[in-house]
Amino acid sequence: MHPKPYQVPTCVVWLMRLPMSTALLATKFFAPPRPAHDVARPLLTQRLDAGLSRKVTLVCAAAGFGKSTLVSQWAQDCPVPSAWLSLDGDDRDPHRFLIYVAGSLESVSHTVGVGLAAMLRGSPPASVETVLTLLVNQLAKVPGRLVLVLDDYHLAASAAVNEALAFLIDHMPAQLHVVIASREEPAIALGRLRANGQLTEIRQQDLRFGLEEAAAFFNQDGDVRLTSAQVQALEARTEGWISGLKLAAISLHQHQNPQSFIASFTGSHHFVQDYLMEEVLHQQPEEVQAFLLRTSVLDRLCGPLCDAVLQTQGGEHILHQLDRAGLFIVPLDSERRWYRYHHLFSELLRQRLGHREVVEPLHRRASQWYEAEGLELEAFQQATLAQDITGALRLIEGKGMPLYFRGVTAPVVHWLASQTPATLNRHPFLWVVYSWSLLFAGQPAQLEDKLLAAEAALPGRPQDARTADTQGQIAVLRAWLAVYRNDAKTIHAQASAALALLNPENRPARTAAQCALGVALMFRGERARASVAFAEVIGAGLASGNVMFSAVAGTALAGIQASQYQLQAAAASYREAIQMVGDPSHVLGFEAHLGLANIVYDWNALDEAQTLALLCSALVHQAKSQTEIGADLLQARLLSAQGEDTQALALLARTHGLNTAGPLTDRLREAADLQVLLLLRQGDVYAAALLAQAHQLPLGLARSLLAQGQGLQALEVIQGHRRRVESELRTRDALQAMVLEALVLHAMEHLDQALALLRACVTQAQSQGTIRLFVDEGAPMQTLLSQLRDDKGVAGHVAQLLAAFGTQTTQQPVAPQTAASSHLPLGDFSSRELEILRLIQQGHSNQTIGERLFVSLSTVKWHNQNIFAKLDVQRRTEAVARAIELKLL
Repeated sequence: MHPKPYQVPTCVVWLMRLPMSTALLATKFFAPPRPAHDVARPLLTQRLDAGLSRKVTLVCAAAGFGKSTLVSQWAQDCPVPSAWLSLDGDDRDPHRFLIYVAGSLESVSHTVGVGLAAMLRGSPPASVETVLTLLVNQLAKVPGRLVLVLDDYHLAASAAVNEALAFLIDHMPAQLHVVIASREEPAIALGRLRANGQLTEIRQQDLRFGLEEAAAFFNQDGDVRLTSAQVQALEARTEGWISGLKLAAISLHQHQNPQSFIASFTGSHHFVQDYLMEEVLHQQPEEVQAFLLRTSVLDRLCGPLCDAVLQTQGGEHILHQLDRAGLFIVPLDSERRWYRYHHLFSELLRQRLGHREVVEPLHRRASQWYEAEGLELEAFQQATLAQDITGALRLIEGKGMPLYFRGVTAPVVHWLASQTPATLNRHPFLWVVYSWSLLFAGQPAQLEDKLLAAEAALPGRPQDARTADTQGQIAVLRAWLAVYRNDAKTIHAQASAALALLNPENRPARTAAQCALGVALMFRGERARASVAFAEVIGAGLASGNVMFSAVAGTALAGIQASQYQLQAAAASYREAIQMVGDPSHVLGFEAHLGLANIVYDWNALDEAQTLALLCSALVHQAKSQTEIGADLLQARLLSAQGEDTQALALLARTHGLNTAGPLTDRLREAADLQVLLLLRQGDVYAAALLAQAHQLPLGLARSLLAQGQGLQALEVIQGHRRRVESELRTRDALQAMVLEALVLHAMEHLDQALALLRACVTQAQSQGTIRLFVDEGAPMQTLLSQLRDDKGVAGHVAQLLAAFGTQTTQQPVAPQTAASSHLPLGDFSSRELEILRLIQQGHSNQTIGERLFVSLSTVKWHNQNIFAKLDVQRRTEAVARAIELKLL
């Protein structure tokens, strides 16, 4: 007999990225203040005002044409509240992009954006589509209008961010208007917006200063008076390029003879930039020139950061001096503490700096300052620019929880992809970092080459604890590669080897290894040992903040509990796993939602099951899975429960694999069994028997044999199946076999045996609240159950079962009654929850509890939520009082 293939849990395969854990830069939410000498641009302002009636305004031009200045001035004068977001290259990750979008909107509205950043920072993070959907719903409830300005969008315009923006624009309500300022045209279906009259465009030719605007610009302060001919010459030679005109104005202040300067001011604006850089820099004091050049390595500047990089004092004073001089420096907040250089100005400064000195020490000191301020991602990026591999690696590893375990994968992958194999070979652990980052980025196919390179680079190195831990991490990664390949033997071997090699303090990797080991045990049918392994993973994961693996293990544990017919425990475990995931629409939660849906379906809570089934179907679509049929199977059951057998059969017909020979996975087997049952109900005995025989389905064979009048053969098949699943401790499957065996005995007119067996089934089922297991058998079961209505031992549950026949929906699960809250048993609380309860009683804060137990603050809060829910309280004082009442303390 062929061994039964195991269906790889989707929660195991769909390992999604962890959330970012980085501080937000509030300065990104400030529009540049109005310049001291601005030029009114009424025609462009009117076009921006008119654009409010459309969805999107696009301001698109090359660097230095005044996009940000125009939009910021308009936004400050516009009566509609505007949320400003200055984007940069770090925002190419869609989760980081949406965190800042939510933060920007929340800064101007009390309701829009609230809670979304927390969801995106969850572990794992909420999906982009879910957050955008919630954002759209929040916007739809706003009574007034809002403007969202995305400045320097070209810096963040990755494919994923473009997709997120396109979704927002397609679905946003009339309350929101989006303004995009970009050097490049964004890839967001502008043609459709244009054709539908939903796009206002301001392009480079619109932004160029005309003669009147150029004249107003040069003559507004009275220090430099130019004739119309001189203005026309400068305007023509700069082609209306605003930054070129500004640079020219700065230089003109240093020339006694404007005519001679203008005569030498020739060439395209690219050459003009180089010329004016010389003019501007040479006119500044030596210390200011040095400051400009050396601080150009920074994307954003503040006094303390500049002082740290330059190892001097007075950076804040120089920044204010540059601001007053209008020397291409842009304030980023109203207090003028943070600044940035004009992008083009910064690029030119960096170019000159690279010709004059080595820049790595500057980047290294910037990295050290960012690290001290808790800005780990910025610190890591500066370390990579400093070519500081040791520092970058230390920052990646973090303080016990590496960046890649927190979802910061793209910057790490990008940096490592830029390194030569020789560099990575000199630091073998970088190959391992590369592999982890690829795994969490959803690219497991690329791991094999990286792991081989890591193994090849290790042998010549000293066999110390660090090397052993590195080898252990390689083994963990190989174990997870084997998970993708359904190779239980390799999973077990590699995970076991990993646990023997890994440093005891390497909690994230050990948790990953333990989780893989549990999967291997589950694949091999060793459910008891797998349950122990998964329980250890949950505890270790929550303790270390590795919530993703805790959720995976919790879901797998719930599946084992369900197979052993511990439905109450399984439902609780599924709900806890969903809570760990955080986002109800994240694909990582698919298995937990599906498992819970099947249980509440069995409890005849069809409305709740339908809601969960729709969510599962959406998650399958979101993950672009072509093989996961659990959602379709559940929908088919719901259709059948509502009397729609034809539609249920049509849905099952779409299921892949039912018409192929060979062994089936668990879910395909369940789908085939359901198809046999539905075909028999429709009288198609031949098709049902053919399907049951093709796949050797014990339940289906017994049903089809019974339908053909071969009761004895049917009884032999179902009894053999029952003995087999009982030996494998598959209690739920054994109960299902008993139910069908009772029907076969009844059909063979062995009434006493049938009723005795059915009574045993009902006795076992009533403790778990099972309904649909009986009701789905239809009229024959209704007839048989009616003969047990007066049996005092099972009469109560039989009445519920008989009442359920013919019902299509129930709002609440007919679950078994649990103990009243006033008699809450001690066993309902984990040892960690009781420990936290005692610390709460002693008056310790959440932060102190986390430090005492060596867990994160978020983990403490998560435990608090569980404790409060179990005690049915809202506050810490109420929890203590309730716990004392229940004698928990």
